[in-house]
Amino acid sequence: MAPEERLIAVGVSHHTAPLEVRERLAVAADSIPTLLTRLRDDGFSNETVLLSTCNRVELYSVPGVRGDANGLARWLAETGGVMGRDVESTIYRLHDQAALHHIFRVVSSLDSVVLGEPEIVGQFKKAYRLSQESNAAGPVMHRVMDRALAVAKKVRTETNIAREAVSVGRAGVELARQVLGSLEGRSALLIGAGDHGKVVARSLLGYGLTEIVVANRTFGNAVNLAQQFKGSAIPLHEVERYFPRVDVVICSTGAGKILIDRDQLAGAVSKRRGRSLVMIDLAVPRNIDPGVNDLGGVYRFDLDDLAQIAGRGKEAREVAAEEAERIVESESERYWRQIMNEVVTQRIGTIVQTADAVRVAELERLRSTLDGLEPDQVAAVDAMTRAIVKKLLHQPLHQVRTWAREGEIESVESLFTAFGTRKEDDV
Repeated sequence: MAPEERLIAVGVSHHTAPLEVRERLAVAADSIPTLLTRLRDDGFSNETVLLSTCNRVELYSVPGVRGDANGLARWLAETGGVMGRDVESTIYRLHDQAALHHIFRVVSSLDSVVLGEPEIVGQFKKAYRLSQESNAAGPVMHRVMDRALAVAKKVRTETNIAREAVSVGRAGVELARQVLGSLEGRSALLIGAGDHGKVVARSLLGYGLTEIVVANRTFGNAVNLAQQFKGSAIPLHEVERYFPRVDVVICSTGAGKILIDRDQLAGAVSKRRGRSLVMIDLAVPRNIDPGVNDLGGVYRFDLDDLAQIAGRGKEAREVAAEEAERIVESESERYWRQIMNEVVTQRIGTIVQTADAVRVAELERLRSTLDGLEPDQVAAVDAMTRAIVKKLLHQPLHQVRTWAREGEIESVESLFTAFGTRKEDDV
């Protein structure tokens, strides 16, 4: 009999799905509380953390009565409106220790486009916070998330994995320089206040960019951000006026749709007099129509393009990554065994309590017979029945502890099933 699932991770990432699929599955932050509540109310999950970034959409779940990995995978696809066997094949499903190991790798930036990049820790913390605020993170998730963050800190402090990381900002600079050459005297338009957009804009300034214009749905936020860059702010509806004059357009909004289409940009291109325009789309879902690449002098890049640039420095970090992988492997194995030992201890306690309740009930059934005995004789019968129960349970419970220490979870589950303990009794 297969062991029951206590922890599940399902999702897609840049490893398994192209941007076209990831952007359809992406979940806006303000939608996450509603989705977490629906998962719980529909019985799919007792506890859940939903991580949605530019490069991955993942559910970390303690399954409910209707929950299993395949069901959660279908739920993820249906929520994104992406159905079909081809899409299903891009969704990975991990269970128990493998799920824990994956979570540790993700937050330690070993599964990122850029090994060692720091952004994932902040994204992970935000996902965890949203789960807490939605009452979707219970005792298991609290412990798993806290331990994952501790492992990530250990990786960063004990290895050099972050020292040679090529940031998203640096990758954006490289793409702009490939097209424009020097950035001296160039100008950029930043649309939105997403984290990646700010990183790229700041990097461009560091390489000689002269001017940054900021547009945002909330004008006050555009003003505040423009002040940080010593630039200027404009209302979002005025961005088209700037297409003919800027050299770089960076889109990083949570609009969840195309904001700049091919026809909209075509008129501006005719006014540029042959000057090249670099457009960097950092949004998921994308904000810039891929069709703008058909326009003369327009060079559009998205996150997958930045990933190729960032990946070039991977070799320099592989030695550090090997050490980081060993840390994650050791920590995930050690912590999963700790979790299992705690579960086993609790379920053993349930078995002992149940057995003693049976013993007491049988003595009560013989109460009329025992009433004829002397008090010391009654005590002797009570002690004898306790000893019998203890001796009968000793060997199987000793064996189940051994199996737990050795990671033989399927054998553990088989024995507990024979004793009739339930998954719901677990910590």
